[in-house]
Amino acid sequence: MNHATHLSIAWAVALAVITLVEWNNLSRNPIGQEIFLPFISREISVNVMAAGASEPLEFSTKSAGDGGAAGGLQYEVEFFFNGPLFLAYFFGPVLFIQGAGLLAARINRG
Repeated sequence: MNHATHLSIAWAVALAVITLVEWNNLSRNPIGQEIFLPFISREISVNVMAAGASEPLEFSTKSAGDGGAAGGLQYEVEFFFNGPLFLAYFFGPVLFIQGAGLLAARINRG
């Protein structure tokens, strides 16, 4: 294997690990966690909870982080994974690295 193949494998493993770590962090804190990868997106919808006379809101036990209410609001968070964009981020650098490796090998041969 040449250096371009090693770099391509390193890029693939790094991108996979970064994606899995980012996705895991989002499952821990879906609202507060910042998203760095462009192929993962988040949609947040906020609903106003109506409190009946028999069921008052308990603001001390509910928080926004675990899907409860904060100030009478309920947060619903959805995550989306853009597969085609991920593949572009995956194969774009791999093709560039392989092309640069082929060009370097051709130049070295003369």
